[in-house]
Amino acid sequence: MTSASGKLRGSEFNVESDKVLLLNALRIATTAIEADIKKSRLFSHMGSRGEFREKVITEFLRPFLPPCYGLAPGEVFSSDGQQSAQIDIVLYDAMFSTVYPAGDRKLFPAESIFGSIEVKSNLTLPELRTACANVASVKTLRRAPTDALDLLPHVRLTLGPDLNLMYPNLYNNPYLCIVFGYQGTSRDKLVRELNDRIADNHDRRTLPDFVFVAKQGYMICPTQAGQPAYIGGAFDNYQCIDTGADTMACLFLILNSCLGSLRLRRFDSNDVWRQLVKDRKNSTEGI
Repeated sequence: MTSASGKLRGSEFNVESDKVLLLNALRIATTAIEADIKKSRLFSHMGSRGEFREKVITEFLRPFLPPCYGLAPGEVFSSDGQQSAQIDIVLYDAMFSTVYPAGDRKLFPAESIFGSIEVKSNLTLPELRTACANVASVKTLRRAPTDALDLLPHVRLTLGPDLNLMYPNLYNNPYLCIVFGYQGTSRDKLVRELNDRIADNHDRRTLPDFVFVAKQGYMICPTQAGQPAYIGGAFDNYQCIDTGADTMACLFLILNSCLGSLRLRRFDSNDVWRQLVKDRKNSTEGI
């Protein structure tokens, strides 16, 4: 039932209340992660501690992300034979994508991923440089752009020549690449490093979209005219935002928001199958 003003009675939901509940749930999860990260210091081997932290981040993100988004370490490859570095967390389409097991690793077609997260226990300048190299190895992988006609990764709306359907012709599948550090060097040093890369004529499209440092409580993002830039869009420089105790919550909210705006197009294994049949046929005829 609705009142004369059109508002729901009785069972109406309160949007502001729901926002508070979500934020509180994220804060509780963050507290638990803090405890788990401190426990990880019991690991004497640095590699084991790093793996543990990656697991903690995945277990934080997993409960708050729809199951259609997959999270796993691995490498990404493109149809022209290029391949990324080993990525801490690949964000991939868990419903329609094809994932190839390769021993203890996973291989992902570039068409099937949303992006990546690089996880660092201590985000020093050398670690940031390593993370930037890994991000660039993903962002330089070629794939066909998607637009509003890509309804699902395996469903594209096709128009006849006489139809005049207007739609926003936007690039809807830029790679979303995030760097996360539990703790890190000073924010000024990290911002300066990223902005120096811009000044040195680095391709801005290959740089991280966001950098988060949890313990010191800040995030770094690209900005255009002083405002946070859209992922895949133009930007002037990087700026730091104080996120305090809500840094992990901010990471989740930004991740969820960005993932919801991306549209993928499924890797076309049919092309590979046709090429395989053609090659086998030519090989047989040549005998």
